[in-house]
Amino acid sequence: MRSLLTPWAWKALPCESMSPVVRAALYLPAKAYELGVRLRMALYETAYLKPRHLSKPVIAVGNLTVGGTGKTPLVEYIARYLTDEGYETVVLTRGYGRTAPARTRVVLNDGQPLPDWSLAGDEPLMLARRLPDVKIIAGANRYANGRFAELTYGCDVFVLDDGFQHLQLARDLNILVLDATDPFGDGELLPFGRLREPLYALKRADAIVVTRADRSFDQDHLLGVLAACEVTAPVFFAYHDIVGVHELRTRRPQAQRSLVGVPIGAFSALGNPTIFEDDLANLGANLVFTRRFPDHHRYTTADIAALVADAKAAGVQRLVTTEKDAVKVEHFDFGGLPVSVVEIKTLLDEEVGLKSLLLRTIVRKKGKYYRKSPRISRSPA
Repeated sequence: MRSLLTPWAWKALPCESMSPVVRAALYLPAKAYELGVRLRMALYETAYLKPRHLSKPVIAVGNLTVGGTGKTPLVEYIARYLTDEGYETVVLTRGYGRTAPARTRVVLNDGQPLPDWSLAGDEPLMLARRLPDVKIIAGANRYANGRFAELTYGCDVFVLDDGFQHLQLARDLNILVLDATDPFGDGELLPFGRLREPLYALKRADAIVVTRADRSFDQDHLLGVLAACEVTAPVFFAYHDIVGVHELRTRRPQAQRSLVGVPIGAFSALGNPTIFEDDLANLGANLVFTRRFPDHHRYTTADIAALVADAKAAGVQRLVTTEKDAVKVEHFDFGGLPVSVVEIKTLLDEEVGLKSLLLRTIVRKKGKYYRKSPRISRSPA
């Protein structure tokens, strides 16, 4: 029953097309899930359950809905910025989809060769490759992993990936990510909508980042819901862009124009694959074939063989995938089809405001401002 009451158990259900029979069958489990969520929130709100505190600042990034919201690129953006500012930054993440036991600690970028994605998880390995100067620690017990990092590496700040619901760990800044195209998951909790928590959880946010804000969306409605929920946190608008392309096996850079003018096939295992496919179309790619797998999917030889056969039958001359998928498929044989990987980057309209908020959070926690350079030992600024 415990696994049934987690968001991941219902993640792939097509809620918008659910039949009355299925809704009726799921009614009692859904109410049990809702009761469990509300009870857990109440226990923390009344301090019956208390979060554990790390000595260094914790900046949590998470979302209110299941499915892709653009959270991971924002985690990368924040960790990169803090590292560039001279702070020894550590990302704490659970590592979904890995084969290692949930509480097994896996450290990436600790001077050792990067592990296989199956041990660390697809997103942790992707982040480790994108952020070679940032330690990524995967494991379910984020507090224990944070204490390990404080004692072992002497870090300055933590970025807690997918941390909005991880109430066991206290945070100094709670950043909530909302997808502009579907910010509130149909307004219903799982499995009838995409909400992990009731909308009043919005009030926990210290800052809100609305991703995909370059797409068509009802900004007045979004801001109206936030006002109705008495949310006073600052709202930042963000979007992402394809900033690079590389070859799958060699990781050799390719020109973006290599995706234009030839029949392209796209495959991915994402929470929101439509966004990836739209990005390729907006780039001018001639997308003639798509194949979608469940989020965090563990690819098999049979998956790739079927993918290649169907893509070739559709006239595809090049396959394209994401960095998250690339870490899981780079050892497969694609039957002679070239495979390209797109690289994306988060951009903000008012990045000065968010960066200022990040730095103020660290100052408030540390009591005084230290600026740490990767090449120079820490000294008062």
